[in-house]
Amino acid sequence: MHIIFKNRGYYYEMHHKAQVLYTDKSLVASAPTGSGKTVIFELALIRLLTRSNIPELRRKIVYMAPMKALCSERYSDWNTKFGTRGINCLEITGDSELDDFSELVNANLICTTPEKWDSVSRRWKDNKNFFQQIQLFLIDEIHILNDPQRGATVEAVVSRMKTLETAQELKNSAHIRFVAVSATIPNYKDIAEWLGTPSKPASAFNLGEEFRPVKLDRIVLGYPFKEGTSDFRFDMNLSYRLKSIIETHSHGKPSLVFCSSRKSVVQSAEALAKDLRTNNLLNHFNAETLHVAAKSVHEHKLSELLHRGIGIHHAGLDIQDRHTVEDLFKASQLPVLISTSTLAMGVNLPAHLVIIKSTHFYNMGMVQEYSNMQVLQMIGRAGRPQFDTSATAVIMTKVQLKAKYSTLVNGTQLIESRYVSSLALPSKVTLIKDESQ
Repeated sequence: MHIIFKNRGYYYEMHHKAQVLYTDKSLVASAPTGSGKTVIFELALIRLLTRSNIPELRRKIVYMAPMKALCSERYSDWNTKFGTRGINCLEITGDSELDDFSELVNANLICTTPEKWDSVSRRWKDNKNFFQQIQLFLIDEIHILNDPQRGATVEAVVSRMKTLETAQELKNSAHIRFVAVSATIPNYKDIAEWLGTPSKPASAFNLGEEFRPVKLDRIVLGYPFKEGTSDFRFDMNLSYRLKSIIETHSHGKPSLVFCSSRKSVVQSAEALAKDLRTNNLLNHFNAETLHVAAKSVHEHKLSELLHRGIGIHHAGLDIQDRHTVEDLFKASQLPVLISTSTLAMGVNLPAHLVIIKSTHFYNMGMVQEYSNMQVLQMIGRAGRPQFDTSATAVIMTKVQLKAKYSTLVNGTQLIESRYVSSLALPSKVTLIKDESQ
């Protein structure tokens, strides 16, 4: 175990509460971002592996996360840690081609997304031997159950895995241990009750904000949105409010602004460059480093902005330019980085201040709200444990939505089932209450 955790200087209070190494009970852990939830998974892995002959391990472990980037991160980390110990790791997501089921059969630790595992597990009758060997099912970001679009898929997958334990065709299956972790949610015990069984109830615990390594202030700002105003105009107006937020909350440290589109990124950067006084912005940073970087990039607009202490990041930029901006921000050499929201799902770029500029985006010509998962992922970039003791996340939204996002970011939003609402029921079907009970 010392080798597995060689880069971790200490265990968090969470791991003492979880007692995950000393039991095979299913578990739900609700805790703030950065408090060490991933180690819960690793302790559960060790618990299973130490009860087996590793080179001949036939027990399967599935790790399910809502984002491909998370799957890739865990695969890379765990393949390094456990691969040398005879554990065959496999990553299968929407980007993966699974031409031969033998790839799964030969794998011990599988990193996947809900949609991909939904597709795989539907064929369980054709691969009974494989599904009989699954003994540990790890669920990351379990609060995605509340997502209107994806929550039903997660619920269906987990329910299917629970059902397989009792399926007559798999009567020799071992008990599946479910370990689920989440950002802070109020009804974590309800999820534990669902994951457990009457004979094997699941454990559940919650850690408060005092266990967050970097204290996070969450601010939701609501702005008037008059009927007849376009979302594009609303988004543009927010660009001119960034200056005061950055000056108030950045404290001379790196700020990360998320925008809904490439056009919004550039427009926000230009507005900010006009509003902010360059000397004030660069006061706590090495201006010479930025000037050298500005001369090295290909994009003329990016070069201009870097001289002013502002970076931009979106898929339309040259890949080398993107890497240059990422490296500057990681090294705390870039005061402000303005990016599309997709950056939050991939590269890990923590900031002292995170701003979500508008909670709407365009998709196929339609205006949509960010999912809860996307919002939580973006504000999760706030806080740099190695540099900060506090951080701030600011959400800029319509005044009508202020209460909704305040509830979300403060962890008071109940997680409810989305399964029934996702079913395509015939229009004439009426649910009749049974009065006989």
